[in-house]
Amino acid sequence: MQGSIIDLAVPFFMILIGIEVFYSYVSGRKVYRWNDTVADLSTGILFSLTGIIVTIVSLWIYENFRIFCSLQTLFGVPEIPLGAPVWWDHVGIRWDFKNLCGWFFVFIAVDFVYYWFHRATHEINFLWACHVTHHSSEEFNLSVALRQSSFQRIFEYAFNLTIAFCGVPWQAFLLAHGVLKIYQFWVHTRLIGKLGLLEEILVTPSHHRVHHGRDPKYIDKNHGGILIFWDRIFGSFAREEEEPIYGLTKPVTTFDPVYTNLHVYEEIGDLMAKVRSWKDKILILLKAPGWRPASIGPSLLPTEIDRTRYAKFDPIVSKRGKILGVIEFFFWAILSLLALRFFKSGTVPVWKLFPAVLYLIYGFHHTARVLDGNARNSPLVWGIFIFGAAILSWILFFL
Repeated sequence: MQGSIIDLAVPFFMILIGIEVFYSYVSGRKVYRWNDTVADLSTGILFSLTGIIVTIVSLWIYENFRIFCSLQTLFGVPEIPLGAPVWWDHVGIRWDFKNLCGWFFVFIAVDFVYYWFHRATHEINFLWACHVTHHSSEEFNLSVALRQSSFQRIFEYAFNLTIAFCGVPWQAFLLAHGVLKIYQFWVHTRLIGKLGLLEEILVTPSHHRVHHGRDPKYIDKNHGGILIFWDRIFGSFAREEEEPIYGLTKPVTTFDPVYTNLHVYEEIGDLMAKVRSWKDKILILLKAPGWRPASIGPSLLPTEIDRTRYAKFDPIVSKRGKILGVIEFFFWAILSLLALRFFKSGTVPVWKLFPAVLYLIYGFHHTARVLDGNARNSPLVWGIFIFGAAILSWILFFL
C-alpha cells in the first residue's frame, strides 16, 4: 500500500509537538499533561491502524463511483484538467492556466465538502459519535490534533463521493485532502495569538480554539478546514473573545482511547432502547446531540461554566504508575509503528491486520487504565499479554 502525504508529515508533527512542549515549559505556560498527551497519541495510533482497511475500501468505492457515476460518465462533461500547473524548463518557470484552474477547483471542493461534513458531525447525533473523540480532550495543543476517531473516515469518505461525482480522480482527491489535514494540525495550539488579516481568510489557531470550546457561545462554531469564509457565509462563525474551556459539555473521566471512540454509540443505543416509537428512535440518530424525545425528558442544553470551580479530570497516579504507563505506551507505540510499516509495505496480508489491531487495542486500553489509576498488574494481565503476543507472532510469521 502506497504511503500518503500525511505519512510524510508525521515526523514533522512529532518534531513540532516536541518544540511546543519545550516552549511551553520554558515560558511557564502549561499546555501539556503527560496523561492527556499519551491518550492523544494512543488514539491517533489506533486511528492509523484502523484507517488502513477503511482507506483501501473507501478509495476503491470512491474511484469506482467516479468511473461509473461521475458527471463525465453520465452527462459527457469534459474531464477536469489536472496536469502540472507549474513547471521549470530551459525557458524558465512556466504555467498552464487550465491545469491551475483544475487544481484550484479540487482544493476548493475538498475544503467545501469538508466544511459540511464537519458541520454535520456536530449537528447530527450519529455523526457526532464518530467525531466526539477529537473533542474529548480538556487540553488544546498540537498533540490533540492527532486524537481522531477510528470511525470518522468511514462517514467522511461517504461525503467525499460528491467530489468523485465531479470527476476528481482519487489521487488528486487524496493529495488535496492530505494537504487539508496537514493544515489543520498547526491550528491546534494555544501559543499563537490572533493573526491580523489572516483571521478574515483562513482558519487560524484562534478560530479553532473557539471550535474546541465547550462554552455555550462557542459550541458548534468555526467548522472550516482551511478557509474560514464558509463559516461566515453559512452562519457558523464566532470570534474568540476570552479563551475557551476545552472539551465536552459532559467530560469523559478516562484516558481510554477505546472508550472515547465508543461511548456516544453506547449512549445512543441506551436512548433508543428507552423509547418505543420508531420515529423517536430515528430522530435520536438524526437530531442534534443532546436532543431527547418528550417521552424520556427534556433535551440537554449547554450551560455556562463556573471557571472558579472548574477542574480538569486529572487523577492522582503514583510515580511508579506514571513510569509504567509511559513505558507501556512506548512499547505499544513501537509495535504499532512496526505493524503499520509491515502492512503498508505489502509484505504481510491485510487480513492479518485484524488480530494485530485487536491485540494493540487491548494494550492501549490497559495503558489507559494505568493513566486513570485503575490498573491491576496481576499475573493474569501479563499472562494475557504474553499469550496474545505468542498467538499474534504465530499468525504473522507462520500462517
